[in-house]
Amino acid sequence: MKYLAFKDDLLAYGVKGRKATNSSSVHFALVQESQSKAGTGGQGILGTASVALRSRDEDRLNSLDLCGTFYQGKVPRQSANEDKRNLIIAIASKELGVREATGNNDGKRVEEYLRYTNLGKGYEWCAAFVSFCYGQAGLPVPRNPWSPALFPKARQIATDKAQAADVFGIYGSAAKRINHVGIVKEISNGYLISIEGNSNDRVESRRRHLRTVYAVAEWVNKVNQ
Repeated sequence: MKYLAFKDDLLAYGVKGRKATNSSSVHFALVQESQSKAGTGGQGILGTASVALRSRDEDRLNSLDLCGTFYQGKVPRQSANEDKRNLIIAIASKELGVREATGNNDGKRVEEYLRYTNLGKGYEWCAAFVSFCYGQAGLPVPRNPWSPALFPKARQIATDKAQAADVFGIYGSAAKRINHVGIVKEISNGYLISIEGNSNDRVESRRRHLRTVYAVAEWVNKVNQ
């Protein structure tokens, strides 16, 4: 009898769908049955291998893959795009509460957003804020301080298809174009929860009905195309 010890936070799978126990101490007993056949010169041949879990939860079986690693239940796996979306939201959330210094599109942090899009203080900065957050997450685009530029046709999606980190636009009747943008944090019961800059002279989270959203652009999944 040969005992092999493995860490219980590794990945295992493959034996009749059995899942791993949550035991903190797990051992496998590997029994090798040697067989000999004519023509083998008496050499032992590895036969069937039975794998048994030795742990505090002996009525459950783990499974062993070819690498000898464990699977403990169903481990959710996020795609790279999901990770990137979460990162953008985390970055934007940390900016909540940033305020203009004098109410004139100025202030140290506000001017950092503007500089990211090659502008100085005094300019409207909602699109610069969105661009800054994407840049901090390692995405090269969007990077434009003009709100309509964040909604090329190739990027637009249906409003009800919006996901976290997508960009939303509000139409201004006086300007006759999109004149305010922000980041989608989540969609809930017909409302969009946002994180947006240059809203009441600060970065804030707002609740907007989807009917008031003019356009949504998706910049995460195909950011390099």
